[in-house]
Amino acid sequence: MKLKLLDLLLPRETKFFTYMHDQVDILIEGCHVFKDLVAILGTKNENEIKTKLAKIKDCEIRGDAVEKGIIDELHKTFITPIDREDIHSMAVNIDRSLDILNSISQKFEIYHIDSVPFNVGEFGNLLLEIALELRNLIDALKEKSNVQAVVEKIHGLENRGDYLFHLSMAELFSGSHPPIDIIKFKEVYEHLEEVVDSVDFVAKMVRGIMVKLG
Repeated sequence: MKLKLLDLLLPRETKFFTYMHDQVDILIEGCHVFKDLVAILGTKNENEIKTKLAKIKDCEIRGDAVEKGIIDELHKTFITPIDREDIHSMAVNIDRSLDILNSISQKFEIYHIDSVPFNVGEFGNLLLEIALELRNLIDALKEKSNVQAVVEKIHGLENRGDYLFHLSMAELFSGSHPPIDIIKFKEVYEHLEEVVDSVDFVAKMVRGIMVKLG
Protein backbone atom coordinates (compact mmCIF):
# COMPACT_ATOMS: atom_id res chain seq x y z
CA MET A 1 0.00 0.00 0.00
CA LYS A 2 1.43 3.38 -0.97
CA LEU A 3 1.76 5.87 1.83
CA LYS A 4 0.29 9.29 1.31
CA LEU A 5 2.80 12.13 1.29
CA LEU A 6 1.17 13.68 4.36
CA ASP A 7 1.66 10.46 6.31
CA LEU A 8 5.37 10.53 5.44
CA LEU A 9 5.82 14.16 6.43
CA LEU A 10 3.57 14.10 9.49
CA PRO A 11 3.45 10.62 11.06
CA ARG A 12 0.15 10.00 12.79
CA GLU A 13 -0.01 9.04 16.45
CA THR A 14 -1.08 5.41 16.77
CA LYS A 15 -1.16 5.36 20.58
CA PHE A 16 -4.93 5.88 20.46
CA PHE A 17 -5.35 2.32 19.23
CA THR A 18 -3.40 1.14 22.28
CA TYR A 19 -5.64 3.17 24.57
CA MET A 20 -8.81 1.82 22.96
CA HIS A 21 -7.38 -1.69 23.16
CA ASP A 22 -6.85 -1.10 26.88
CA GLN A 23 -10.47 0.06 27.18
CA VAL A 24 -11.77 -3.05 25.47
CA ASP A 25 -9.56 -5.34 27.55
CA ILE A 26 -11.11 -3.82 30.68
CA LEU A 27 -14.58 -4.36 29.19
CA ILE A 28 -13.71 -8.00 28.47
CA GLU A 29 -12.51 -8.41 32.05
CA GLY A 30 -15.75 -6.89 33.30
CA CYS A 31 -17.80 -9.24 31.14
CA HIS A 32 -15.91 -12.26 32.50
CA VAL A 33 -16.61 -11.14 36.07
CA PHE A 34 -20.25 -10.40 35.23
CA LYS A 35 -20.67 -13.96 33.94
CA ASP A 36 -19.19 -15.29 37.17
CA LEU A 37 -21.43 -13.00 39.22
CA VAL A 38 -24.58 -14.25 37.49
CA ALA A 39 -23.48 -17.85 38.05
CA ILE A 40 -23.04 -17.43 41.83
CA LEU A 41 -26.08 -15.26 42.60
CA GLY A 42 -28.10 -18.28 43.65
CA THR A 43 -25.41 -19.65 45.99
CA LYS A 44 -26.06 -17.07 48.75
CA ASN A 45 -22.28 -16.62 49.04
CA GLU A 46 -22.41 -12.97 50.11
CA ASN A 47 -18.65 -12.49 50.36
CA GLU A 48 -18.00 -13.84 46.88
CA ILE A 49 -20.86 -11.80 45.42
CA LYS A 50 -19.51 -8.61 47.02
CA THR A 51 -16.07 -9.42 45.65
CA LYS A 52 -17.46 -9.76 42.12
CA LEU A 53 -19.42 -6.52 42.47
CA ALA A 54 -16.28 -4.72 43.64
CA LYS A 55 -14.28 -6.09 40.69
CA ILE A 56 -16.86 -4.85 38.19
CA LYS A 57 -16.85 -1.43 39.89
CA ASP A 58 -13.06 -1.41 39.67
CA CYS A 59 -13.31 -2.14 35.94
CA GLU A 60 -15.70 0.78 35.55
CA ILE A 61 -13.32 3.13 37.41
CA ARG A 62 -10.32 1.99 35.36
CA GLY A 63 -12.34 2.37 32.18
CA ASP A 64 -13.21 5.95 33.13
CA ALA A 65 -9.51 6.67 33.66
CA VAL A 66 -8.59 5.35 30.21
CA GLU A 67 -11.38 7.36 28.60
CA LYS A 68 -10.10 10.50 30.35
CA GLY A 69 -6.59 9.69 29.16
CA ILE A 70 -7.80 9.43 25.57
CA ILE A 71 -9.57 12.79 25.77
CA ASP A 72 -6.51 14.42 27.36
CA GLU A 73 -4.28 13.04 24.59
CA LEU A 74 -6.67 14.30 21.92
CA HIS A 75 -6.16 17.83 23.23
CA LYS A 76 -2.37 17.42 22.97
CA THR A 77 -2.05 15.54 19.68
CA PHE A 78 -1.74 17.34 16.35
CA ILE A 79 -2.14 14.44 13.90
CA THR A 80 -4.43 11.52 14.81
CA PRO A 81 -4.71 8.20 12.91
CA ILE A 82 -8.44 8.81 12.34
CA ASP A 83 -10.66 11.85 12.90
CA ARG A 84 -10.39 13.01 16.51
CA GLU A 85 -14.21 13.22 16.70
CA ASP A 86 -14.39 9.52 15.80
CA ILE A 87 -11.79 8.62 18.42
CA HIS A 88 -13.72 10.57 21.03
CA SER A 89 -17.05 8.97 20.12
CA MET A 90 -15.58 5.46 20.10
CA ALA A 91 -13.97 5.99 23.51
CA VAL A 92 -17.19 7.38 24.98
CA ASN A 93 -19.29 4.46 23.73
CA ILE A 94 -16.84 1.79 24.86
CA ASP A 95 -16.79 3.43 28.29
CA ARG A 96 -20.59 3.61 28.24
CA SER A 97 -20.69 -0.18 27.88
CA LEU A 98 -18.66 -0.51 31.08
CA ASP A 99 -20.80 2.05 32.89
CA ILE A 100 -23.99 0.16 32.03
CA LEU A 101 -22.46 -3.19 32.98
CA ASN A 102 -21.57 -1.77 36.40
CA SER A 103 -25.06 -0.29 36.74
CA ILE A 104 -26.65 -3.70 36.08
CA SER A 105 -24.39 -5.33 38.66
CA GLN A 106 -25.24 -2.70 41.26
CA LYS A 107 -28.94 -3.29 40.66
CA PHE A 108 -28.48 -6.94 41.65
CA GLU A 109 -27.42 -5.65 45.07
CA ILE A 110 -29.90 -2.76 45.34
CA TYR A 111 -32.88 -4.93 44.36
CA HIS A 112 -31.67 -7.86 46.52
CA ILE A 113 -31.62 -10.15 43.49
CA ASP A 114 -30.34 -13.58 44.55
CA SER A 115 -31.32 -15.52 41.43
CA VAL A 116 -31.88 -14.57 37.81
CA PRO A 117 -33.81 -15.98 34.84
CA PHE A 118 -31.87 -18.25 32.48
CA ASN A 119 -31.70 -15.58 29.76
CA VAL A 120 -29.70 -13.22 31.97
CA GLY A 121 -26.95 -15.82 31.85
CA GLU A 122 -27.38 -16.09 28.08
CA PHE A 123 -26.92 -12.34 27.84
CA GLY A 124 -23.77 -12.67 29.93
CA ASN A 125 -22.37 -15.12 27.36
CA LEU A 126 -23.33 -12.77 24.53
CA LEU A 127 -21.72 -9.74 26.18
CA LEU A 128 -18.41 -11.55 26.50
CA GLU A 129 -18.58 -12.75 22.91
CA ILE A 130 -19.30 -9.30 21.50
CA ALA A 131 -16.61 -7.69 23.68
CA LEU A 132 -14.03 -10.13 22.30
CA GLU A 133 -15.09 -9.23 18.76
CA LEU A 134 -14.74 -5.55 19.65
CA ARG A 135 -11.09 -6.19 20.49
CA ASN A 136 -10.69 -7.83 17.08
CA LEU A 137 -12.31 -4.77 15.53
CA ILE A 138 -9.84 -2.35 17.13
CA ASP A 139 -6.98 -4.51 15.81
CA ALA A 140 -8.56 -4.63 12.35
CA LEU A 141 -9.02 -0.85 12.29
CA LYS A 142 -5.40 -0.28 13.27
CA GLU A 143 -4.22 -2.56 10.46
CA LYS A 144 -6.99 -1.38 8.09
CA SER A 145 -7.58 -5.05 7.29
CA ASN A 146 -10.54 -7.42 7.66
CA VAL A 147 -12.68 -4.64 9.15
CA GLN A 148 -15.89 -5.45 7.29
CA ALA A 149 -15.82 -9.11 8.33
CA VAL A 150 -15.53 -8.19 12.01
CA VAL A 151 -18.23 -5.52 11.70
CA GLU A 152 -20.56 -8.14 10.23
CA LYS A 153 -19.81 -10.53 13.12
CA ILE A 154 -20.64 -7.82 15.65
CA HIS A 155 -23.82 -6.91 13.81
CA GLY A 156 -24.80 -10.59 13.79
CA LEU A 157 -24.29 -10.71 17.56
CA GLU A 158 -26.39 -7.56 17.94
CA ASN A 159 -29.18 -9.30 16.01
CA ARG A 160 -28.87 -12.22 18.42
CA GLY A 161 -29.16 -9.73 21.26
CA ASP A 162 -32.36 -8.30 19.80
CA TYR A 163 -33.85 -11.78 19.50
CA LEU A 164 -32.76 -12.70 23.03
CA PHE A 165 -34.26 -9.48 24.38
CA HIS A 166 -37.62 -10.13 22.71
CA LEU A 167 -37.55 -13.74 23.91
CA SER A 168 -36.74 -12.59 27.44
CA MET A 169 -39.55 -10.02 27.47
CA ALA A 170 -42.05 -12.63 26.27
CA GLU A 171 -40.96 -15.04 29.02
CA LEU A 172 -40.99 -12.29 31.64
CA PHE A 173 -44.57 -11.30 30.84
CA SER A 174 -45.81 -14.88 30.43
CA GLY A 175 -47.67 -14.74 33.73
CA SER A 176 -45.23 -16.95 35.64
CA HIS A 177 -43.41 -14.09 37.42
CA PRO A 178 -44.62 -11.89 40.28
CA PRO A 179 -45.03 -8.18 39.42
CA ILE A 180 -42.00 -7.10 41.44
CA ASP A 181 -39.74 -9.46 39.47
CA ILE A 182 -41.18 -8.17 36.20
CA ILE A 183 -40.23 -4.61 37.21
CA LYS A 184 -36.71 -5.65 38.27
CA PHE A 185 -35.81 -7.83 35.32
CA LYS A 186 -37.40 -5.64 32.67
CA GLU A 187 -34.88 -2.98 33.66
CA VAL A 188 -32.03 -5.49 33.77
CA TYR A 189 -32.83 -6.82 30.29
CA GLU A 190 -33.12 -3.31 28.86
CA HIS A 191 -29.68 -2.41 30.19
CA LEU A 192 -28.17 -5.66 28.93
CA GLU A 193 -29.43 -4.86 25.45
CA GLU A 194 -27.96 -1.35 25.77
CA VAL A 195 -24.48 -2.82 26.28
CA VAL A 196 -24.84 -4.85 23.09
CA ASP A 197 -26.18 -1.82 21.21
CA SER A 198 -23.25 0.35 22.37
CA VAL A 199 -20.75 -2.12 20.93
CA ASP A 200 -22.72 -2.35 17.70
CA PHE A 201 -22.72 1.46 17.50
CA VAL A 202 -18.91 1.44 17.68
CA ALA A 203 -18.83 -1.17 14.90
CA LYS A 204 -21.03 1.01 12.70
CA MET A 205 -18.74 3.95 13.42
CA VAL A 206 -15.71 1.94 12.34
CA ARG A 207 -17.47 0.97 9.12
CA GLY A 208 -18.02 4.68 8.45
CA ILE A 209 -14.39 5.46 9.28
CA MET A 210 -13.23 2.96 6.66
CA VAL A 211 -15.43 4.67 4.08
CA LYS A 212 -13.81 8.02 4.93
CA LEU A 213 -10.32 6.52 4.73
CA GLY A 214 -11.17 5.19 1.27
